[in-house]
Amino acid sequence: MSFIILIAAGLLVPLFYRNNIFIAKMIAVVAFILAAYFIYAGNSLHAIFPYFTTDTATQLMEYVLLATLAAVSLALTGFERPLISQMLFLAGASLAFLETDNFFMYIVLFEVIAIISYILVANIRNFFNAEGAIKAFIAGAVASGIILLGFALFSFTTDSFNYAEMNVSGKFTLIAVAIMLAGIFYKLTVVPMHGWAADAYAQVNHAAAAILSGVIKSVVLVATFKAFYKFLIAYPVATVLIFSFFAIVTMTLANFMALWQKRISKILAFSSIAHSGYALIPFAAAASAYSYAGVLYYAVAYIFMQTSVFLILNDLRRELGVKYLQDIKGLYKVAPLHSLFFTIQLFSLAGIPLLAGFLSKAVAFYAGVDAGLWVIVLIALLNSALAVGYYVWIIKHIYFDDTKSTTTITMTPGSLIGQLILLAGTVYFGIVAGNIINATVAF
Repeated sequence: MSFIILIAAGLLVPLFYRNNIFIAKMIAVVAFILAAYFIYAGNSLHAIFPYFTTDTATQLMEYVLLATLAAVSLALTGFERPLISQMLFLAGASLAFLETDNFFMYIVLFEVIAIISYILVANIRNFFNAEGAIKAFIAGAVASGIILLGFALFSFTTDSFNYAEMNVSGKFTLIAVAIMLAGIFYKLTVVPMHGWAADAYAQVNHAAAAILSGVIKSVVLVATFKAFYKFLIAYPVATVLIFSFFAIVTMTLANFMALWQKRISKILAFSSIAHSGYALIPFAAAASAYSYAGVLYYAVAYIFMQTSVFLILNDLRRELGVKYLQDIKGLYKVAPLHSLFFTIQLFSLAGIPLLAGFLSKAVAFYAGVDAGLWVIVLIALLNSALAVGYYVWIIKHIYFDDTKSTTTITMTPGSLIGQLILLAGTVYFGIVAGNIINATVAF
């Protein structure tokens, strides 16, 4: 029922958003709320179609997804209105993606979400947006081709695509999995498959970047861990070596690249890439009982933080023309609410205690320690300390530099409500860890 409601709302919204964006937003928000209710009532896809199942952890991620997309819907204005309909379709596809327990459906839904992401970034207003959209499309097309190649090879080695029944000991299984992961790493912006993201996130409309870098990446993280878990357990040595290597390279290179950036969107883009490195630690630690908790916690925290900062930057770009660090000098004087929300979410991204970013790293790193991966956890801690530098540098410009601007801006009611929703998630999951850890016990 949730899936049907979201798709129906996605078809209905375009009838209204040209003349009355408020009605379009309300339709979307009501659809997200109803979808959450039917998930709670147990009327998800698993009750109607085969190849789908759900559990407490999946439902938690679905609630977070719907809340985040509702927040984004409320924050949109003007020419961004087509994103409302696209987000409803994305929500429907993402619910199915999270609930599937069939590898064939995983591949199909991965491609559906990829197609929706191409439409999202095609919200073009200038050459800069167009360049970013083309880069995202080309990278996505390459990733899809690689994934399908790996899946074709894997299909010859198994008699079933159900997660619980898949044959993971076939002659070419490890090669097939490695090929598929190479394609998925494009979506997760893992080094060296990250180059497109650094430009695309910075160049496309920032509201679309919020969805692309925050929402879609978080959903792919959780769904991919569930789909590949049996492989990760079956090949423990390869799992540790592959994911440890890519985690270390990704977080280290991205953090150093972020330190040299002057464009704020580029800093946030490389920050997003670095967080992909941290999120790979629970994959490397798949043997740990806390690995799924680490992945889920990181996805939940990250979706709130990353979506929020790009939405704020979108407001600042639209209202003040903010692009570079020099443009946010003394920002707290001209945009106090934006500055406050931006600062809190940056602190969370940096891993400051009492915010979701801290506990998500703590759980992910603990999974690594529990699996005996002390070296990778130590490197991750050093990288986290390094990353604080560029987050604090942004905050320094906001609060400790003078501005020449006399223009003041306030948040629209929709944007304010959206940011409060995202902030509530960041604060709640920065204090309460039990919900996520308990939800993953039965995995």
